[in-house]
Amino acid sequence: MKIGIDFGTTNTSVALVDDAGQVRVLPIDAAANSPTSMRTMLYIERDGDIHIGADAIHTYYAQNVGRIPRLTKQWVGEIEIVITEGGTVVLDAFTDVDADAPGRLLHSLKSPLASDYAGTTIFGKYYALEDLIAEFLRRLKQRVAGLVHEPIESVVFGRPVNFVGAATEADNHRAQARLADAAQRAGFSNIRFELEPIAAGLSYGQKIQDGVKDSGLEIKDWGLDIAPAASNPQSLIPNPQKNVNFLVFDFGGGTLDVAIIQMQPNGRQTVIATGGIGIAGDHFDQAIVRRALSAWFGQQVRWGPQRLALPSHMLGALGDWQDIQALATPPTLAFLAQAQRDCSDPMRLFALEDLIAKGYAYGLYAQVERAKVALSRERWTCIDYEAGEISLWQPVTRPQFEGFIAHERRLIRDMLLQTLERAQLSPSAIDYVVRTGGSSSIPCFIELLSDLFGRERVVEQDLFTGVAAGLGIRAVES
Repeated sequence: MKIGIDFGTTNTSVALVDDAGQVRVLPIDAAANSPTSMRTMLYIERDGDIHIGADAIHTYYAQNVGRIPRLTKQWVGEIEIVITEGGTVVLDAFTDVDADAPGRLLHSLKSPLASDYAGTTIFGKYYALEDLIAEFLRRLKQRVAGLVHEPIESVVFGRPVNFVGAATEADNHRAQARLADAAQRAGFSNIRFELEPIAAGLSYGQKIQDGVKDSGLEIKDWGLDIAPAASNPQSLIPNPQKNVNFLVFDFGGGTLDVAIIQMQPNGRQTVIATGGIGIAGDHFDQAIVRRALSAWFGQQVRWGPQRLALPSHMLGALGDWQDIQALATPPTLAFLAQAQRDCSDPMRLFALEDLIAKGYAYGLYAQVERAKVALSRERWTCIDYEAGEISLWQPVTRPQFEGFIAHERRLIRDMLLQTLERAQLSPSAIDYVVRTGGSSSIPCFIELLSDLFGRERVVEQDLFTGVAAGLGIRAVES
């Protein structure tokens, strides 16, 4: 069996082409809201049990939320310090660890691939980053084999145009090599890669070809013109005389990737240019927390006789739920206890203490993500979160949210124009724009695409499974 895997920063999907020639996106996570889209989450228990997807999240909640950590010092190695020219001293290094932690939840496993991050120690066992990804992929492979009742012969993985943090093409090659290494450790043998926006284009092209088949036209003799108010493949009018340029806008949780592809009348697709930027949905969640919620956790609190602000590193950690958990150290908790005795608003610091120490950070971010999604449908929504000493109710409007991410929108517009320039095409030369990935449904980015290319040219691909479907198509190609 040959499959395609969209191993995403936030979600993972798997697709294949069945014996009837139909693309199937597999239901790999029955416990998830959408079984064809699995959260790229890994939870490792102290006893070595490992969970992925919705099971990882549910197990984390059951074992950790509301639990107070018991912090102890643990030796982690030695450090060498230069004290004089030519002289050094070696000291033991210790860190604070939660002695009773039942497990550890990891997310965004794909994001460090282009970095120097090597790995981490979990309950005394060292895991290279490739090992952590392999643990996820190994269990995913087992699920897929159970669904198709066949061994997996080969796999095509998607990869972004530019991995998160990649400054050079060498960084991208290294990240792809690390992902290939992880896949080999997971038991995959025949491994190939395809750019994610190109895979989305393949999937959308297949839909269009299926539409042409239904109309009785020969696949080898087709091209496309865009009908007014195009919104799906059925509204695209075949024209066998014309080359067609389309731009794929693949905007997920970790990266934004674009590809400009030309379709020839014989159905052949040629990639003209690609582009990408390390901005996506996770960044927008962080922007909401920093800009709309920091006040609930002490941003405006002043403490002590000199009425000082909270340390900047403490407020800065609110930008990532795992950074929040990392603040659970004796010095930080002792500082909060001291500040709570003499401050302008102790309730905010009680909330911050519980957010840090009792495992509520992931739950908060889950509510923020729900609010972000709601703002794609509504003009305003509320982030409502009650846990321990946290009692938060914060309205957020769509104009506010768009203000939070205005800088990122400008960067994305610049990237689109630069990609067009590399393709030596003007916006008017793009016949239609295919948007896929959850973040592509954010209204201000739909408006951006409409302003550049015309609203009638912007169409929607399957937001969460379009890339996987294209990878499944690529997998059957010899």
